[in-house]
Amino acid sequence: MTTGVLAALHIHPVKSCRRIELSEATVSACGLDGDREWQIVDADGGAVTQRQHRILATISTELIGRDLRLTAPGRGHVEITRPTVEDRTAIALLGDEVAVGDGGDEVAAWLSAVVGIPCRLVALTNPDARHIRLVRTQPVTFVDAAPVLVANNASLADLQRRAREPFGMERFRPNIILDTDQPWAEDTWRSFAVGAAQLEALLPWPRCTMPQIDQDSAERSKEPALVLKAHRWCTSAPTLSRGLAAVVEGKSLFGMACTITTVGTVLRVGDVLTVHQVGDALLAPPTA
Repeated sequence: MTTGVLAALHIHPVKSCRRIELSEATVSACGLDGDREWQIVDADGGAVTQRQHRILATISTELIGRDLRLTAPGRGHVEITRPTVEDRTAIALLGDEVAVGDGGDEVAAWLSAVVGIPCRLVALTNPDARHIRLVRTQPVTFVDAAPVLVANNASLADLQRRAREPFGMERFRPNIILDTDQPWAEDTWRSFAVGAAQLEALLPWPRCTMPQIDQDSAERSKEPALVLKAHRWCTSAPTLSRGLAAVVEGKSLFGMACTITTVGTVLRVGDVLTVHQVGDALLAPPTA
């Protein structure tokens, strides 16, 4: 059985902006408290992400209680009071409409100057505001499609030694980063615990172009797309339902999308991994 410990915790208060590294994090109804509860939207209410605007990688975030401070190189900072009233609708990445509160004109002007298009900042004011088909047991924030993303440092190291260019774990924007004794073991986990938090695996996560973006400089590189395509490409997923197979087929996979329960539980770096149930991996581990 795989052994491991919690090595790092990351939250991303604003979807597609810079991470905050934590020594502990509280489990919320939607995942980890503070993770992706804010989203930048365009003039039509659609999600603005690094996929189209790499500059977002350079926007730093700081939580001040429930409020927020954003900082960008050469642009100073702006502070935003968290809205408490749902006064508009945003469109999340999957295309679903979500009732949100608007962050105000000051931050809208600041973000528009940084990003280069008219945009606004919105926040969830109701933790039960967004439900998606993949996750039936809990609501979600502005995550792509799962409450938390879990990654394994041993798997990262296996990719890094095969790659042509260096890259780090931050490229994959996970929440829970584990040190284990076995690369790719996470592909087999179905039910597991980290400390007192209970997690259920939903799906090995398909990767888009965002991991190619350096999370410090916002420059685009070729890796890890090349090494993922060579060693983690999912051609077919016959063991999944038709709907889930369509999500992963023709994609490279890294990390595990998961639910997380026991609201109020505090995760701490150093917490022990306990794997309760395993199953067959969707992909075979890369060969030597």
